[in-house]
Amino acid sequence: MVQGDVSGPLPGTIRAGGRTARVRTSVLNATLRELAECGYSALSVERIAERSGVHKTTIYRRWRTKEAVLATAIAELVEQMFPIRVTDSIETDLRSAGHALVDLLTSDSPLVLGVMRAFFSEAASDPRIGGFKREFYARRHRQAQAMVVAAVNRGELPEDTDPDQVISLVMAPLYYRVLVTEERIDHEYADRLVDSALAAASAGRCGVPLGRNG
Repeated sequence: MVQGDVSGPLPGTIRAGGRTARVRTSVLNATLRELAECGYSALSVERIAERSGVHKTTIYRRWRTKEAVLATAIAELVEQMFPIRVTDSIETDLRSAGHALVDLLTSDSPLVLGVMRAFFSEAASDPRIGGFKREFYARRHRQAQAMVVAAVNRGELPEDTDPDQVISLVMAPLYYRVLVTEERIDHEYADRLVDSALAAASAGRCGVPLGRNG
């Protein structure tokens, strides 16, 4: 159950800019608040329009469907709270990503809790949000793999390193603890996962499986 007031500013709220940006921000914030309060099945462009004060024809013209609005809103929320950055150090990149994911998964923001509920509760019974969740995570996973690809190109990791495997070694245990075993996660635990993943990759234990290259 989502707790707390979702009417005021919240951690991860999408920031406003100029007039066009303010309209966009109002719509995306309203979408996340409606999701937090009412769930995915009750979410509609009409409710988003009423809450945001933006006419529904404007919303339809920009996004066409509620799924498109929701995709944009969630993507921007997650990017703010869990950015994926490629620097000149794979260790720095993985630690930063691991810490950000811990912060996201342990956030008490009603907006974040609303997304988590939709992804991991409602998705089990609604194929629409289930498909949306799979596409969202597949896209984020590909983005995270760019950190490993860059490290391979710099010579930090062996040439045959499998980006998917390295990212999974860091991220999957965090989700498993939160969603399955309900164990505590923190930055220290994320760092241990990064250390283990880099040790395995550096030792050549994260090579691309046979058949993946061609």
